[in-house]
Amino acid sequence: MALVAMFVMTTGFVQPYVDDQAKILEPVTKDLILSKNNRYLQTKEQPQISVITVKRLDKLTPPKLNSYKRTAFIVVGKKGKKQNVQIYSSKDLHGAFTADSRMNIIRAAADTLRSPNKATFNEGIRFVFRACATKIDQEYQYTLDKYDLSNDELNQISHPRRVALPVAFGIAVIVMGLAYLFRTVRAKQENSKD
Repeated sequence: MALVAMFVMTTGFVQPYVDDQAKILEPVTKDLILSKNNRYLQTKEQPQISVITVKRLDKLTPPKLNSYKRTAFIVVGKKGKKQNVQIYSSKDLHGAFTADSRMNIIRAAADTLRSPNKATFNEGIRFVFRACATKIDQEYQYTLDKYDLSNDELNQISHPRRVALPVAFGIAVIVMGLAYLFRTVRAKQENSKD
């Protein structure tokens, strides 16, 4: 009786870390998700990262999101050839998963997440998962492990390639060039009047 009760408690009430309704996750991706979550089970806080795939592109917010604690969700919507990836987190992880950090994670993996190739797409999902794991490990000050991002990969998220600075520099050069041109034309007109 005790064994049956223990089995029900350990299997029946555990939220699955992988819910692949769209059937797009490869075994390597599922193994990564399960391995990292199993490591989290050995910690005091026991955070989790769940990956859910659905056959739609909108309404990706996990049901009852506000009732979860220490949980991050990577939700993948797929319909036809279109794919949409979103990151959600419980309230207690909002510090680690700000809107900017979520956007930077997805932006860093954008090329692979747009791929129609299943293997390449799964590579992108693994990057997003590892980035979320790194954010959680930093939040709880866990030591980084093989499932976390390397320093180079972390720099892609922390300092994304911004287009604003080169564009601003280009605009400044154009404005300075036009100002010089107008001064030169004005000076020539004034000299021709004399």
